[in-house]
Amino acid sequence: MKKTLRIFITFLFFLIALASFSQNSTKIQSDTLTKIITSDFFKNERTIKIFIPKNYNENKKYPVIYTLDGYGLFNITSSYAHYLMEYDIIPKSIVVSIYHTDRNYETSPNYGNNVNIPVTDFLEGSEKLKNHLIKEVKPLIEKEFSTSKFSVLIGHSNTATFVNEMISEKENTFNSFIAITPDLHNDQVIFLKDYLKSKNSKISYFVSSGLKDDTFRLESGKKLDTIFRNTNGNFKGLFKSYDAGHLDLVPKSLNDGLMFSFSEYRNFSNIHNLIIETDFSIKDFINNIIKNQSKTYDIESELNEDDFFYLSEIVAKSKNKTLVKEILDISEQNRFYPKNHLYSDKAQSYEYAGFYEDALENWKLQIENGNHENTFYFERPFQLLIQNLNRPKEGIELLEMAIKKYPKGELTFRYLIAKTIFENKLNKSKGLENINFCIKNFQTNRKFSIENAKELKSKLAEK
Repeated sequence: MKKTLRIFITFLFFLIALASFSQNSTKIQSDTLTKIITSDFFKNERTIKIFIPKNYNENKKYPVIYTLDGYGLFNITSSYAHYLMEYDIIPKSIVVSIYHTDRNYETSPNYGNNVNIPVTDFLEGSEKLKNHLIKEVKPLIEKEFSTSKFSVLIGHSNTATFVNEMISEKENTFNSFIAITPDLHNDQVIFLKDYLKSKNSKISYFVSSGLKDDTFRLESGKKLDTIFRNTNGNFKGLFKSYDAGHLDLVPKSLNDGLMFSFSEYRNFSNIHNLIIETDFSIKDFINNIIKNQSKTYDIESELNEDDFFYLSEIVAKSKNKTLVKEILDISEQNRFYPKNHLYSDKAQSYEYAGFYEDALENWKLQIENGNHENTFYFERPFQLLIQNLNRPKEGIELLEMAIKKYPKGELTFRYLIAKTIFENKLNKSKGLENINFCIKNFQTNRKFSIENAKELKSKLAEK
């Protein structure tokens, strides 16, 4: 009786969800297709919707995110996925949703009410849904679109339970699963536990439960969490609970589920543990990550510019000159540093890592190659000579050269020369010569005021 009541309540929740999501979901109108296909298993016409990612290219491969409960999950899944792709958090992927014609028949979980059907088997309607999904929808998508071998299956409520049961099906061809508030019979939990221990398949499984949802569903999530924590090998499982009810759990947890499904994409987090090893190579590390990423998702993959700068900072902090040189070589190969300030970017990397001579060498190369249309390119190596290398005379020589190379910066350069002479007790007459030029030719600037110049002249005169 309890189970029957739970089924009725679940179905009622779903009807509310349909109205809620259809009214409030952000719709990605462009690149959305609707297909009507005839199912040999259901003996009727079925609707599927397909979201095609921006700049879809048939010469590239795309993972596919499949959702059940199309009325409730297509808009929100395609919307979330769209923005995750826009920010390159997940790879460009296709989203496909199945629309049910009789959801209760097609998705009712097997709670063991029929003693002739083991709880680890699908009921008649769910068996047809499984066959429709695996033998009709998936082959159609793979035939008509350029898909990779990686696919995700998402379900909510009844279809979350369906998703859980799909993992151990012989016909399963999915790599990642997202179950939003599943409700499982204890035997189903035990069966999954034994299945995961006996198999070493590389799959991921994300489960979410709502603290305000039905207690049976929350308990199912906690039981799965115990399994996740005690299963090793290639399996990756994650359970998260949210301050949510049956419906708002979808928007609160779906984003986390999608990111977990693609958690190996652009994942360089283990660099912190590896970089301290004596034989660590940043080049090999990056190549291995990209290779594994490409293999996992069956896509073309390359180093992202944001990831490069993230790795560059970590390498600089390591104070390992070999690694700094490696990461800079990678930057040139990938053209992350624009040609017109290639050497200045290199210089700053060396400077940040504490290799000041190498930094100075690259600052000089920046100037020698003619890319110095700003006082910045002279001031930075000057400060390096003064503050880090304690070579004020060489710093003054650099600024004297800068006056010839970049006459627009003469006022700034001469003020810095005079200031350096005063602070280091060098040639007084040269100092006065430069500060007098600044006073005579003064123009408002961000480096010093006329009052600063006059004050410096007084100090030089007193010296």
